[in-house]
Amino acid sequence: MSSTSTTSATSATVMANAPATMSPHPLVWSLVLKQELTELWLGGKALNLLIVFSVLLSATAYLLGTNNELHMIPPRQMEVITLQAVMAFGLFIGLVLGADGITGERERTTLEPLLLSPASRRQIVFGKFLAALSPWPLAFVLSIPYLVVLAQRDAVLVPSVVWGAVFGTLLAIVYTCAGLLVSIWSTSSRVSLFISLLIYLVSLLPDQLPGQVQTSFVGLAMQLIDPLEATNQFLQQGLVDGVPWAGVLMYLIACSVVTVVMLGVLFLYATPRLGLDGGKSPIARTLRSLAKRVEASQ
Repeated sequence: MSSTSTTSATSATVMANAPATMSPHPLVWSLVLKQELTELWLGGKALNLLIVFSVLLSATAYLLGTNNELHMIPPRQMEVITLQAVMAFGLFIGLVLGADGITGERERTTLEPLLLSPASRRQIVFGKFLAALSPWPLAFVLSIPYLVVLAQRDAVLVPSVVWGAVFGTLLAIVYTCAGLLVSIWSTSSRVSLFISLLIYLVSLLPDQLPGQVQTSFVGLAMQLIDPLEATNQFLQQGLVDGVPWAGVLMYLIACSVVTVVMLGVLFLYATPRLGLDGGKSPIARTLRSLAKRVEASQ
């Protein structure tokens, strides 16, 4: 099934199942979600991303288990390294799927009939949001056998799985929101994916800063603002360094606050302004200008 026909089926399904008054129905988002899940999973896109996820995670676990130098790392540290890899690979799936959520519709000229359907803009984006988030639970389940093996019967296994599920879900929500926000404000899938990739790379930078910078006030602020780095610090300090949970609670709070803010920006600010051209906000205009430069350079 092609993307265009699937998206056309989405609007057709919404139209067919909507009340005759054409007013938004509270459950129309479930129809959007159903069609998006069909496209992602039966179309093979989500499965392909999960295959890449499994290959990368297998390579990480293999290196940790067989490399002579890495094999000397204590089980707790190996567990945290594996969790960090799970987070980094897993959130990328939601980011990529979110980045194509709206711009893909624009390029296939299927966004207009979807906007003209009885579904409200929030219902459309909410359905796409849940669909883009759907690979994460399966990705985390796939990672559990690796965590079990690398834990080597250490007591760190249970807290690793628990906190991995908590922080992994928060990160998946944040980066899926980021992908959808960029997609809403972009007119080109190439630009949307490029900006999303840039966001992903920038979120990895704090961990590469010198130790003196990381321990400074600026470094701490960056760790709290960047949810991926906040997660890494929580896992490292809480599971490996033995810092009391009260001492790392700030990282959980910071990650939760960022999650709530991203959800608010997506559903309360950006979604109501969803349009055919990417909107008129300064961010949208900046992304359109970038799109023209990217197209002119090709």
